[in-house]
Amino acid sequence: MSRTRIRDIVTLTREGWRPYESKPDRSVYDSLGCKPGRKPFWFMRGDVFCCIGCSQNCTLKRPKGFPQPQPIRYQAGPRGQQYALTPAEMLAKYNLLTVRQVAYILNISERTVYDYIAAGKLVRLKEAPIRVRSREVRELSRNFDE
Repeated sequence: MSRTRIRDIVTLTREGWRPYESKPDRSVYDSLGCKPGRKPFWFMRGDVFCCIGCSQNCTLKRPKGFPQPQPIRYQAGPRGQQYALTPAEMLAKYNLLTVRQVAYILNISERTVYDYIAAGKLVRLKEAPIRVRSREVRELSRNFDE
């Protein structure tokens, strides 16, 4: 895989695009004029599909010939918990997060999350189960990037 393609993949995923795991119908390639020897790399965001398989970088909105995408299964988190959301999506979707979710988002252990709560870096909102504001986790994650 070339460095340009890797850069394209990193850029797309940072912008919220997800890999499209299914294969579009052959009619899609015929209408685009793509040659059969090229390997397509499709990404999707909402109802827009983008291919970085060749230099054309085709982008299609609500195209026909694309099977319904399947949910992405990410690697198992702590204790076998699987999340179908990326950390950024989880922060955007939920106002309150569990300790396990915070550990997943920050890529740290649950023990470290409890230490952050004890140190005052995160505010505990409930006794059981413990909840933390996603806004505070977002601010803490920004400090990790510095």
